Amino acid sequence: MAHPTSAEALVSYDHKPKHYFKEEAMSKPTNKKEEFYQTITNAIIELLEKVSLEDYQPPFASLAAQGLPINPFTENQYQGVNIPCLWFYQQKRGFNSNHWATFKQWKEKGASVRKGEKGSTICFYKTLLIDEENEQGEDITNKIPMMKLYTVFNAQQVDGYEHQENLPPNETDLVKRIALVDAFCANTKADILHVKGSGAYYNNNQDFIAMPETINFVDTAHSTATENYYSTLLHELVHFTGHKSRLDRFENKGISRKHAYAFEELIAELGSAMLCAKLNIIQQPREDHAQYIKSWLQALKNDNKLVFKASAQSARAVEYLSNLQPS
Repeated sequence: MAHPTSAEALVSYDHKPKHYFKEEAMSKPTNKKEEFYQTITNAIIELLEKVSLEDYQPPFASLAAQGLPINPFTENQYQGVNIPCLWFYQQKRGFNSNHWATFKQWKEKGASVRKGEKGSTICFYKTLLIDEENEQGEDITNKIPMMKLYTVFNAQQVDGYEHQENLPPNETDLVKRIALVDAFCANTKADILHVKGSGAYYNNNQDFIAMPETINFVDTAHSTATENYYSTLLHELVHFTGHKSRLDRFENKGISRKHAYAFEELIAELGSAMLCAKLNIIQQPREDHAQYIKSWLQALKNDNKLVFKASAQSARAVEYLSNLQPS
């Protein structure tokens, strides 16, 4: 395969930031589920409005640094939109622990939620299968998506449980962790090219990731050159999952091309944050991402389910990449 050596000739998902969305009035929430959508959307809007184009830092980086939320009793990590939900709760209320469980689970393990503590809402999706007969007398199965809300409490809201604080990664472990990230990326079989004088991008037409040469990455005030390189690569790896031979995410029927670009960037930013948390990498600030964030703001204000849609796609991307790893 012949690969271009310049970003200018490519169809990628890291270029041309603009405000893409029409202004529409958003209705007020009418029930608990709508209130949940609105609460999380408002939290993200508040976060994005703090983004500075002059001094950009990835909006989800500080959240990802807290580690993926986990239930210490089931030992399962929370999934999908529950990840940014619990990150926001954790950051806003100053919790150091990423351990969350229901009132009943804490009680069953001998811990007790302190009186007056307010729980945090998460959601669980499942598909209800109903066997019916259609008008032609044929047996069919209808799939009905259902969402149920749960209330969870952080480890710092209970007595009788010693929570674990999320400490910054130990620098002495950096080489080992990066070796694991190298293996993670290699196991995806992604075609990763290091192109002199290039920016970082994913080319959907020719199905490859272009990365600047490593010498172009420098230390910043918040992360090392190595962390900057890998966090950028993970962002592009999320784009890589959208190819038609994988998750087939780029054919957004009924959505304008410009809208699709911005939405894909939101997916990649959330997915990158999840991968960074999973692999202990600090996210790399990028000026073009700051521009996209401004376009997300109006979209979120118009559609309070947008982040749920993006989170679902991000979680699918992370799951897809994780499933490529050897067991």
